[in-house]
Amino acid sequence: MIANIEMFFDFKNSKEYISSYSSEKVDDNKIRIKTTYPKKQELGNFLLDFMNTEFNDHIDFTIFVKDYLFIHLLSLYDNTIVGDMNNYSVVLNREYLQDFIDWIYDELSLDFSMLKIRLEQVFTNSYYKNILNVTDILDKDYDMIEELAEKENNYSAINTLLEENNTLFINYNLNTFFLNNMPENLSANYTFSSDSVESFLYCIVKELISNIKNIKFECCKNCNYWFIHTKNKEQQYCNDLYTDTKTCFEIAKEERDKKNEKDDIYLQKCRKRYKNLHKQVSIGASEKVERLFERYKEQMPKYIEQYKSGLISGEELMDWLECMKVCTTIKRKQ
Repeated sequence: MIANIEMFFDFKNSKEYISSYSSEKVDDNKIRIKTTYPKKQELGNFLLDFMNTEFNDHIDFTIFVKDYLFIHLLSLYDNTIVGDMNNYSVVLNREYLQDFIDWIYDELSLDFSMLKIRLEQVFTNSYYKNILNVTDILDKDYDMIEELAEKENNYSAINTLLEENNTLFINYNLNTFFLNNMPENLSANYTFSSDSVESFLYCIVKELISNIKNIKFECCKNCNYWFIHTKNKEQQYCNDLYTDTKTCFEIAKEERDKKNEKDDIYLQKCRKRYKNLHKQVSIGASEKVERLFERYKEQMPKYIEQYKSGLISGEELMDWLECMKVCTTIKRKQ
């Protein structure tokens, strides 16, 4: 028997509860592992912790396993050790534990790394595109895959992945899950569980995109960690601390602010165009120039902010600047 991973989604209060176990020292050589109250955390934390783990790193791999998957993988390693999972307790010696950790790392680190890559493809809407890139054009399924790649958006590939790897169970016995101490004002009356980490993660993604409006999964350009947000526009930096006092977003803003006119040729050209238009208007330019100047003053802050944020390139900024010229028509003599 393989112990299931189990989770309760509380969308009303933006929390998730995941099945959990604690460890305590018995003596210098032994540790007791036992059932404890479900771990309460922010919605999406399990998924993000998975996405931000380097599974080819033994220490990083071990930390994630100890935080979330210890009993699940222990039962995979030795299914004779699993008893009543709702009231579980087992004493293990340190040598056994080290053998267990080494075994699961050898067996699963590559699998988890590949699973992480598949989820990254889902989050960048490139899952089918990657399949198409390795599919022979003469393959009978090529046209179908090409169509799926063209239509892939809003993390749609998760539906196929979940359908192909569905080992989920829905459990209505919340008292058992919460060890007869249920929180108040919960937003659902069931949990999801699975004996497969892959299926469990696909379920989480599906539940999040189905229940959180405008949800987006992004990878921070500073720390390369994945994060979740619900803002309308793309967010390139997360709000997690990168140094002791500053978040990635704050660091990026500081770097962006340093990008000023005195050392940036594109911003210099924008400022020069502003000065030229202002000069023309101040000495009595035509109404056409005045309208252009008003449009320039309105649009310039937006385009410069997009450039400083990395949303558009210097060349794209220049394309806009080119549109801010007064068009003149030369009449030819008849």
